[in-house]
Amino acid sequence: MVISPASPAPACRLPVAAGDHRHHPVPGAKSKEQWLVSSLKTPQTPIKLKAIHAQVLKTGNAGNDLVLGQLLHCCSLSKSMDYALSVFLSLPSPGPFFYNAMLKGYADNGDHEQCLGIYSLMRGCSVPCDSFTFPAVLRAAGCLARVEVGEEVHGLMVKLGLDGSAILRTAVMDMYFSCGLADRAGVLFEKTVDRDVICWNAMLSGLGKCGELDRAHELFDRMPQRNVSSWNTMLDMYCKAGKPDRDIISWNVMISGYGRVGGSGAARKLFESMTNRSVVSWNAVIACYVHNGLFQEALDLFREMQGSDVSPNEVTAVAVLQACAHLGTLFQGQWIEAFIRRRRMKIDPHVVAALIDMYGKCGSVADSQRIFDEARGMRNTVICSSMIDVLATHGGAEKAFEVFESMEREAIQPNEVTFVGLLKACSHAGLVETGRKYFELMEKEFGLTPSLEHYGCMVDLLGRAGLLEEAYELISTMPELPPSVIWSSLLSSCRIHGDVELAENVSLRLTELDPESCGNYVLLSNVYSKAKRWEDAALVRRTMKDKGIKKKPGCSSIEVGGEMHEFLAGGCDHPRSGEIYEMLDLMVVRLRREGYVPNLSTVLQDVGSEERERALLLHSEKLALAFGLLSTQAGGPIRIVKNLRVCEDCHQFVKLASRSYGRQVVMRDCSRFHYFSDGSCSCSDFW
Repeated sequence: MVISPASPAPACRLPVAAGDHRHHPVPGAKSKEQWLVSSLKTPQTPIKLKAIHAQVLKTGNAGNDLVLGQLLHCCSLSKSMDYALSVFLSLPSPGPFFYNAMLKGYADNGDHEQCLGIYSLMRGCSVPCDSFTFPAVLRAAGCLARVEVGEEVHGLMVKLGLDGSAILRTAVMDMYFSCGLADRAGVLFEKTVDRDVICWNAMLSGLGKCGELDRAHELFDRMPQRNVSSWNTMLDMYCKAGKPDRDIISWNVMISGYGRVGGSGAARKLFESMTNRSVVSWNAVIACYVHNGLFQEALDLFREMQGSDVSPNEVTAVAVLQACAHLGTLFQGQWIEAFIRRRRMKIDPHVVAALIDMYGKCGSVADSQRIFDEARGMRNTVICSSMIDVLATHGGAEKAFEVFESMEREAIQPNEVTFVGLLKACSHAGLVETGRKYFELMEKEFGLTPSLEHYGCMVDLLGRAGLLEEAYELISTMPELPPSVIWSSLLSSCRIHGDVELAENVSLRLTELDPESCGNYVLLSNVYSKAKRWEDAALVRRTMKDKGIKKKPGCSSIEVGGEMHEFLAGGCDHPRSGEIYEMLDLMVVRLRREGYVPNLSTVLQDVGSEERERALLLHSEKLALAFGLLSTQAGGPIRIVKNLRVCEDCHQFVKLASRSYGRQVVMRDCSRFHYFSDGSCSCSDFW
């Protein structure tokens, strides 16, 4: 029974049409409406619910569907469906919006009888159903094994023309499975054209629920895409059936599957449960860590592997070289190359490409070139593309073009990755016409369709060169919806060239795509600061603060004696922090004499000039540089890896330091390498 006999039934008047949500707030009540909606987004106590409801009535929002709908939703979150029912019954002629809210509330709280009762009332009052009505009702019908209700709902969906929805079809399939009708669910699944991974997982889970293990395994093999839920469903299914046998489902395949969909913890747990581990098992977990950005964990497991009775192979080598590349650990990368040669491992094109990439990302382009030269007899597309990318990132555009020309001479077919490297080389060198040539060449001569990454390179190239309008027009011609990273690239170019108007327009696009990204706000604030529009810059900072958006902390690392040392901006965690800060103070005094003036426009903190200057002087790359001067051999290079783009102030600071201390500083930021030497940088201040 849904409604107590003592409760007055809602009048069955002419219902509000589907989608016609009444919304008549009183004039000037917008802020109160926003406060009410905000208050109702989290669970509340019964007393607080009544107090908020009183405010709804007092402020004239009793006819505001947005507020009342949120009130019903809050009742559901608060497990106060009795109060939700009292609110619902007080409405003179509730439309589909409110019925749907009640259906979902009861279904979410597991009160499926009440859910079906509300649905019966809805149909009895001739309130039109829509696509939001059916999921909750189908769930309730399935949980109660009321197949006759499910069939009636399915028939209504067909009548209304809603049966083509993949989401609703998935809900119908789940209902049939819950009622033990696997074949009927299977027929519906096969008729569904636009099946996404959720639909596949529903079919997989349903077959398992019905004990159809063989059919589930067959379906799993057919899946075009799998996520963590897919793998968990299969593992859970076999474990419940008492068949966690490697002959039935390979643990190695399971580990690899978890790795591809981000389940590194589950992959390691499976690995630890194995009694016999092959090299494939070890490689699967190491690759899983690398794929999910857990690079240090990958290297730690590689060390553990060396103490086992399983010997690493070339697949292991590729994975750990990738980990070294991302961490920028040159010493460990060199050790792994020596390990490969000492063990006489097979050095195939994948190992060669991984070595080239590792040395390039660790700042030793000379070693990348050495490996590339040694591989003269086995060069292929992967090796050449890797070398082009390294040269592009290090500012060696002309050498990158030479590698491409050698590919043409040796009849090595370029691919999409090759052209990403070429366009990146053009961007870092400001070669607009050459970039345009390669962008056209890839499709006209090689039949390669430009991807989002290629368009992104072109936007970056045009933007850096000051051709902002052309970059904007190129974005508008893209075949796919431009992602936020491409708009961010254009916004960065607006900052470089001081185009405030375009920056504001681009920032609006970015806010729509990624409203919580700190980069958008930081770049816009820098645009305003550069234009000396201090009030606008301060407003952006206040907006960030009000929204709880924090700037991503700068982090720099430096390898000394085979050990990585990491520094956060203003951090004091390093054991030698006292010495480092003393050294930094001495550096500042020395470099001021040589013309260093802090660039305060890059500081986003809303504080006084002295505090802003202090914050600027504590950037992570300055701390890493001070530590490098203290800890490395005099005259030798200092290699620093920065997680963000190096700011203008630190760039100038390091340039002056390279001349004053007679040291070469190799810095890798998030977009390229900078070689600082004798007061200048390889990027020619174009980055």
